Amino acid sequence: MAWETTEWACGHTGEIQLYGPQRQRDSRIASEAGRKCFACWLVEKWEQEGDPRATKPDRYRLAATIAENKNIRIFNLPENAPASDSREALRAERDKLLARLAEIDAELGI
Repeated sequence: MAWETTEWACGHTGEIQLYGPQRQRDSRIASEAGRKCFACWLVEKWEQEGDPRATKPDRYRLAATIAENKNIRIFNLPENAPASDSREALRAERDKLLARLAEIDAELGI
């Protein structure tokens, strides 16, 4: 049994308690590095399912507590993150990109 440190694809770092030979632990750590951390994955799942926990400002802290019960410690999570409608956020990002494309077109004279 050992606590192994990892950095997930979402950018969060943390530790996972693993059992077994070092070879198996190394394989699990490599696998974890290619995924979102448990907290980000869980919050995303709540948002997709319309779960009321997805709208709470402390949703990442709640997800981290659930992760700790599964022997996963996640560091650097936001304490409070305002909930946003994912469609609204995507629309805002799209508008920014379209505005930037218009600027580039103007510079190129298109």
